[in-house]
Amino acid sequence: MRTFLASVALTIGFSGVAHAADCAPLRIINSLKTEPLARSGLVTVPITLNGVEKRFLFDTGGGVDQITQATVEELKLPVKHAAFRTSGLYKNDSTDYVSIYDVVLGAQHGSTQFMVTANPNLPFAGVIAIDRLSRQDVDLDFGAQRVNYFSTDHCESKVVYWPHQVLSVIPVTLEQGHIDVQVELDGHPLRATLDTGSTRTNLRLDRATEKLGFSPDASPPPGTPKGNHERQIYPRRFSTLSFDGVTVANPLIIIQPLEFGGGKDDTNILASRAQRKDDLSNRLSPDMLIGMDILRHLHMYLAVNEEKLYVTEAGSGESVLFKTAGATAPSSAGQ
Repeated sequence: MRTFLASVALTIGFSGVAHAADCAPLRIINSLKTEPLARSGLVTVPITLNGVEKRFLFDTGGGVDQITQATVEELKLPVKHAAFRTSGLYKNDSTDYVSIYDVVLGAQHGSTQFMVTANPNLPFAGVIAIDRLSRQDVDLDFGAQRVNYFSTDHCESKVVYWPHQVLSVIPVTLEQGHIDVQVELDGHPLRATLDTGSTRTNLRLDRATEKLGFSPDASPPPGTPKGNHERQIYPRRFSTLSFDGVTVANPLIIIQPLEFGGGKDDTNILASRAQRKDDLSNRLSPDMLIGMDILRHLHMYLAVNEEKLYVTEAGSGESVLFKTAGATAPSSAGQ
């Protein structure tokens, strides 16, 4: 059985079997209603800081929670100097952080520390990173515009509560909280991170050269968007990107340099992952970042203890968790 989802130049197909299940209800802990960020494909979630509501980027590719300098100044937050340095993919290093004691994120209320991002041009007030997800299952329901958090205490494999036709179950590796999957790009095995903080799907230039024989000097096929040779940005369209039952046909992938780290100091805590800039072959670094151009077409449930990702096509409309007034949890899974 195979279904296809068509969207512009993107087609996603699934192969596998539908699961029927009889299990105790899942226990939902929190739910955040997402909001699209203009036409970027990215999504933000509401967060209240000292009584002021803000929109933060929801970023599974990030390593620590971050707040912008503009938000720090607006809320008059005292800035402290950390003993470590964070860095993003584009060398935005920072050693500043703030402590906020009144933080409301959905049903969660408490205190949190945020690193102050050095990027001055962000269209949101901060970043909610993947480190928050390491102790809970995460349900990424992009069709219903929700991110749900579930208890990890449930029956194994009995987690798919929403209506679906075909289900893919994908093994994942959780490196510092990041969700890594094994993929094939035109038949070449690669390691990819699922990154809701990236608009497009990206492939590292050095890995493209090493593993796919990519040459920047080769002429791109007709109809390929224009790149930037000076900045080493090369859009290329591939035949297929697949990972355990999910197949993306004709994906447009941006090949460019990506560095996952912040310097030579081993004490660094990095915004993307623990890798020094002078150690590009570090085992923790992925070959690719799968961005929201692909992820927004999917409904994904990360079962942390199982290290598995349950994937179907994204639905539409409000989640079945909230269609009935007062509903707080699904009555069964896999139906």
